[in-house]
Amino acid sequence: MNVKEFRMNLHTIPEIGKCEFKTKEYIKNELKKLACKIYEPTPTGLVAYFNAHKSKTICFRADMDGLRIMEKTNLSFSSTHPGYMHACGHDGHMAMLLEFAIWAAENISELKYNIVCLFQPSEEEHAGALDILSSGILDQLQVEEIYGIHIWPQLKNNQLFTMAGGLLASSSELNIEFLGKGVHAANRSKGIDALKIASSFLLECYQEFEKIEGKHLLSFGTMHSGTARNVVSDYAKLEATIRNFDDTVFLEMKEILYKLKRKYENETSIRIQITIDDLYKSVINDFSLISKYKDLLQLELLVSPFMQAEDFGCYTRKYKSMFMLLGSGDKHLLHTDTFDFDMDILATGVEAYKTIATN
Repeated sequence: MNVKEFRMNLHTIPEIGKCEFKTKEYIKNELKKLACKIYEPTPTGLVAYFNAHKSKTICFRADMDGLRIMEKTNLSFSSTHPGYMHACGHDGHMAMLLEFAIWAAENISELKYNIVCLFQPSEEEHAGALDILSSGILDQLQVEEIYGIHIWPQLKNNQLFTMAGGLLASSSELNIEFLGKGVHAANRSKGIDALKIASSFLLECYQEFEKIEGKHLLSFGTMHSGTARNVVSDYAKLEATIRNFDDTVFLEMKEILYKLKRKYENETSIRIQITIDDLYKSVINDFSLISKYKDLLQLELLVSPFMQAEDFGCYTRKYKSMFMLLGSGDKHLLHTDTFDFDMDILATGVEAYKTIATN
């Protein structure tokens, strides 16, 4: 089989994070045909190790999970799992890495490094990269550098893009709960209006965050509060997303949130609980790797990063890393029920991996 056949087969069996059992079985069956050592660092994760007897080991990573989306592409190889779809290109990422693994096995003498092919579960949810890191497999295999590619709409078709430093944003889920005191509206002066206070808190957050100089994003998406029109709400909850590229900017954002928490608690007697889930770290590309491969891979350097997040960023906090975006043109957007791409671009990704492995 070739890279296109791998992609089509994997596209038919999308599975959500940490449930990629059929996907794992398919990949494992293909890897068993190759001269490599196979590891299973997590229940649905796979690692193939190609020992070229070199002093240095590098890793190539592909994500495995699909999305909870009902596919509407009408492709001949559409999802056979109703309600689930590979709508983020992960089927293509796995296909490229499988094709590269076959080439690595057949060309072991040409490799400049020992090669690790990492098939990582659960990129979309729960930051599965953290499970891989916790398993210790990358340290066990003495990995020094990690590379990855993501198919990316709205960029020139069949062109690789990247940039040094922050490429993709950290993504944190922010929940703010307001615990007030409910009373009948006629007696509202005796209550603590959680809905009113949450509304003021939201607006002041936007005002304060505008003062931050570093590139960032705050967006409140939901507010939940109240039981009846004539009752002062005793509870409100705000849900937001936070995006940034620099850890110091993230700390500044947290400081603003907790400063406002103290202010509103002191002024209104309300109790406020703030929860921040910051599993998804920003993707930070190593400057030396970008310099080394810019011309070799004919990379086009971006002038500004994207606000989207990717748990590949977790690896970049520990290893020298380079993440690339493979343009798929204007055809379809990620995470939509009609997402698709020209499969000819997959060969470009495979060739990039080969170039890195032999230089």
